[in-house]
Amino acid sequence: MIPPISIDGTDITGATIDGVEVDEITVDGSSGIAVDDSAVYAGSDDNNVYALDITDGSELWSFTTGDDVGSGIAVDDSAVYAGANDSNVYALDITDGSELWSFTTGGVVGSGIAVDDSAVYAGSVDDNVYALDITDGSELWSFTTGGIILSGIAVDDSAVYAGSSFGSRDAVYALDITDGSELWSFTTGNNARSGFAVDDSAVYAGSADSNVYALDITDGSELWSFTTGGSIVSGIAVDDSAVYAGSFDDNVYALDINDGSELWSFTTGGNVSSGIGLTL
Repeated sequence: MIPPISIDGTDITGATIDGVEVDEITVDGSSGIAVDDSAVYAGSDDNNVYALDITDGSELWSFTTGDDVGSGIAVDDSAVYAGANDSNVYALDITDGSELWSFTTGGVVGSGIAVDDSAVYAGSVDDNVYALDITDGSELWSFTTGGIILSGIAVDDSAVYAGSSFGSRDAVYALDITDGSELWSFTTGNNARSGFAVDDSAVYAGSADSNVYALDITDGSELWSFTTGGSIVSGIAVDDSAVYAGSFDDNVYALDINDGSELWSFTTGGNVSSGIGLTL
């Protein structure tokens, strides 16, 4: 069953974005989960970001944003990073949840969040991918895609990877990590709002066209694709031998990393749209 269409808590079923009819999108209630040695970090539709003790789940702290928290959550040694439907990206002190800085985009922040030593990377419904200075949240660069950003965000030493949806173009983008210029892009058959995974040779992404894609990391050419029976909006995980993804056909798939052939699948009782985790 297709989930309701909701942005900022407003049902927009049948509406259009940039002239394209939207048939499936949920921003509310899709927060990611992050973890470190001491705590679990999560966002909620009650407008809060929570830090919970990893041993017993007791609340260590919470921070109230201006709206639902439906983005991914990222964490480093000093801060927790989250986006909210109030259009902001937040950096919160990891010890007590106090606000270190915030940055206002032009729309709901419902994408994944990624972080490295110098920047925080996030996408917005304003069609942009942002790189923000990790110390003060100032904008380092932004890149305008062909649609709203609801995908995961992945990063390596040279590039930032994100997907666009519900606009003039559904695509996976690789952006130069230093200035945000486009290195390459790959057009999918429908919106690209899954999680992303990356290794030394490929970027792995899913699409509402029912496919999982492996794209060459250097030029974005298609290495392989695997067609499931439904939209791919789950997280994507990868190890040395396989790519793992969930589908709206109710299955979790393990695909051979070399050619995308199916290694196994497991049928759940409903759509699989969560993140995917591995213990390595």
